[in-house]
Amino acid sequence: MKAPRRAAAIAVATTAIFSATAFAQAPDLGAATGEVTALLIGWPDQDGVDAVTGKPTKGIGALETLFESTHPDIDLKIINIPWGEGSTGYGPKTESMVQANEACVYHMPGQYDYAKQGLLTDLDPLIAQDTAFEDVWEGNFLENAKAWTPDNPTATTYLPAYTGVRVIHWDAKLFEDWGVEPLSAEPTVEEITEKAKAMTGINPVTGEQNYGYWYQGEYLNWQFQTLAHALGATWGQVNDDGSWTIDWNTPEYLAGVNKLLELAQYAPEGALAADAMPQGFLTDQNVVAIIPEGEPGYFVQELINGTDEQRARFRSSHNLRGPDGLGGLATVEMYTMAASCPNKLAAWEVLKFLAGDADVQRYYFEQGGNLPTRSGGTELMPELAVLPDAEIIATEPGSTEPRYPWAASDPRWSLQTALQSALAGTLTPEQALEQAQAETDAWLAQQ
Repeated sequence: MKAPRRAAAIAVATTAIFSATAFAQAPDLGAATGEVTALLIGWPDQDGVDAVTGKPTKGIGALETLFESTHPDIDLKIINIPWGEGSTGYGPKTESMVQANEACVYHMPGQYDYAKQGLLTDLDPLIAQDTAFEDVWEGNFLENAKAWTPDNPTATTYLPAYTGVRVIHWDAKLFEDWGVEPLSAEPTVEEITEKAKAMTGINPVTGEQNYGYWYQGEYLNWQFQTLAHALGATWGQVNDDGSWTIDWNTPEYLAGVNKLLELAQYAPEGALAADAMPQGFLTDQNVVAIIPEGEPGYFVQELINGTDEQRARFRSSHNLRGPDGLGGLATVEMYTMAASCPNKLAAWEVLKFLAGDADVQRYYFEQGGNLPTRSGGTELMPELAVLPDAEIIATEPGSTEPRYPWAASDPRWSLQTALQSALAGTLTPEQALEQAQAETDAWLAQQ
């Protein structure tokens, strides 16, 4: 990653980092004993066998066993739910569990919202009282773990558990078939547009219909934000009082919608309803040349365990960059502690373990292809070296845009719906942004 490495002494996990004795003078936090429930998202429930590689997989229960082997006085209970979407997604499940005080530790992508409501523990006092605590995370990951709370506008509200990555994939074989120069390591909007157009049509070598571009219609917001930011758009800001100013209806965002509509001409018809990579991705059946928004779960372990031919064919480039040199969705996953947690000291031990333990971060990489947030984390994923674009994949998270606080809130869905309507042709680009802005303004007024 691009952030500077920390000293080796910090990077090495030690039992002292997770010591509970530092809180001997804090009886109000409870004892580091008893049961702690943690809500995690998207892991295998049971041990099994990977259907593609044939390698064994570990269920999330392995983390319970690992934790309790060094913390025998704490009974860790992990509830594992799928990401899902809409009414069956992680958001509603998290909401119901928070309201019912069902867990102490949460994997919480929407932590900004919960922090504003005073539902999360400010971790700063816990960190200050834990004399054995050390920042084991890469660069400024911990320093950036801030959010506005009713009592502290710069509260540390999460620990950075692991990070994903968003890259642009390109099919080297299709580029070669069409006689198009390979995609550069840091492509521009203009380069992608030109090359996507050049590779849409009948492949001159195979005779198959090819497409130059791909978009995930069901998760369009992140791809669009990156595209629009590369054209100069910024969503707004968090104000001093914790409120948000969000501006969708701007000339820069309008340019982004128009560019998205242009690129969509070079994508298969099924892209609007898609929620993943195109059919044939990572196989010789792929017919799409440029595939943005590659997430680790789609390709990292698959290519590591794949063939030399796959690794040579399916390449990765950095995400689009804006005028500030940043681009793409911030992918650090946030682990928080509920303010309602009755035994915060025990939960603190669980939180540090799930977010900072080297063996746990190794689990995240092995089972999900997620990159470590620990300093020196590349040592936890030596397998990545077999990929020709390993450096791009490993360093991309260090150049993302700042975390979107509205990532799990209504403004996201207002813009998402408007973009889908523009692509479907039921709204003009101007109407789409006007609709998204009106809905967002109404929601903000109620906060």
